Amino acid sequence: MAIGARVDSIDAIKDFRVYLAKFQESAQLSLGDADSDVSRMERWLDGEAQTHWTGQIRKRQETLTKAEEALRQKKLYKDATGSTASAVEELKVVQVAKKNLEEAQQKLTAVKQWQKRLQKEINLYRGGVGRFSITVSSGVPAAIAELSGTIEQLEIYTGIAVESPEAQTAETADTGGVGTVAGGPSMARAAEEREEQEAEKPIDPAVIRGNAPPPNSAATAPAMPEGSIWLACGTVRPEQWKTVSPQPPGDQDPVLVTPQAVTASRIFMLRTPDGWCLGSVDVDAAPVYNKTTAAELRAARPDLDQLLKLPVDTLAIIGPAGLVAVYDSGNQVMAPPSEEAMT
Repeated sequence: MAIGARVDSIDAIKDFRVYLAKFQESAQLSLGDADSDVSRMERWLDGEAQTHWTGQIRKRQETLTKAEEALRQKKLYKDATGSTASAVEELKVVQVAKKNLEEAQQKLTAVKQWQKRLQKEINLYRGGVGRFSITVSSGVPAAIAELSGTIEQLEIYTGIAVESPEAQTAETADTGGVGTVAGGPSMARAAEEREEQEAEKPIDPAVIRGNAPPPNSAATAPAMPEGSIWLACGTVRPEQWKTVSPQPPGDQDPVLVTPQAVTASRIFMLRTPDGWCLGSVDVDAAPVYNKTTAAELRAARPDLDQLLKLPVDTLAIIGPAGLVAVYDSGNQVMAPPSEEAMT
């Protein structure tokens, strides 16, 4: 006899998914800070430090040459009485100049030694955190996507297994007291109610634009693993189309996706001069993004193909029921041209 699975709380899985996304964000921030510190030190040693002490050697050599010439002149020429003047002061100047030159030469030697040592330390560091970095950038998003799929299946399952009290009573009477799984309101309905509450929150395009990644972020964002793109927002339907003259992106144009966008019921799509970025409408700030391409996003979500053709500085909002609004660069809702305008 078939026995239904006992599902006590889908919210626990959702909470874990949120914690996992926060962990990824925190880990990527820490890795990014560490890489920045390493790169900054490497640039300083290779650039500023070496340039500074090379210049100091040249200047101090010139100072020493002038001091030695002054000492030579003082020893060479005699005064009116025919005696040689004291050159004690000039000798002291020469000694100080030599000491300063030796110091600069030692500093430059130390810089070159630290360049070699730092490179070894960088290789050791990157070798040590390499696997962790791959896990954070690839494994965690894949786990989040898998959890999202599990949640979706469980919500479908509980929506079928958990019925209203009236339906349970009727079935119990028909089966002689053997009914379906007892329980309260459907977990799927609870999820719908949370989505409805989120949908009621106001949308401020200016705030969303302020949370977008800075220019050139795609150059440093870690790539998402192929086939791991999954978005919890609703599907955009053709009848919802309201946009203007299309600007199709190239297949390899970058798309930055924040971890929160995977699980959010409302997301934004903002086209920047560098490409597209996707994030959660209901998250104040999301500085961490993973990178994919327009082709990969289109393959995972064919319903977003038309949105990808929106012009630069266009902002689209997608909710549980699909497309919510499209804003132009001035944060004004765009006029609704025909769907044929996007083909």
